[in-house]
Amino acid sequence: MVNARGERFVDEAPATVDATYEAITRQILTQPGGIAYAILDARIEDVPGWRRSVRSDVAPVTAPSIAALATALSIDAASLEATVAAYNAACLHDRPFKPLETDGLATRDTYAPRKSNWARPIAEAPYLAYPIMCGNCFTFGGLKVDPGARVLDTDGMPIPGLYAAGETMGIYYGTYTGATSVLRGAVFGRIAGLDAAKHSNRQHSVTA
Repeated sequence: MVNARGERFVDEAPATVDATYEAITRQILTQPGGIAYAILDARIEDVPGWRRSVRSDVAPVTAPSIAALATALSIDAASLEATVAAYNAACLHDRPFKPLETDGLATRDTYAPRKSNWARPIAEAPYLAYPIMCGNCFTFGGLKVDPGARVLDTDGMPIPGLYAAGETMGIYYGTYTGATSVLRGAVFGRIAGLDAAKHSNRQHSVTA
């Protein structure tokens, strides 16, 4: 992955995608224009079902050479060629490529930024590129709740009748745990609903 200057700027594969995409997205936001480009070559076909992971209905930019790809992306061709050449030279071949698990196939220790997994040379045409920009899929932080989904005040005490679930409650503070965004809404929403119904029944029995 490179920025608009044709430079790598982050370890694209420090761990599995679900554990790292949010942190990498933050790095993309700091790059010129807030944009990056995922550069691929023909060997992406070695990754089973890779197209299902691309959340876009727009076809990738394709070219027969790195220079031509850079021109199509409005990136300086010499810069992108130098970046790809340096990356390729840093790729080792001391272990097999395993696309469906973290394989430890990393770049040389002297090369920066390091790529920790799935580091293979970008060397077989055709070359492909996908532009990548940041998106906001949910918030971090939020209202503090107890295990009963009850919102807590600044003294840590439950506020009577006030609940929070899903996006409004504070769970994530720097790292998103994969596949839990919707789950926290379902779980804490049910907890809140049961507790609210219980207190509503109590109120009804008293007033009756």
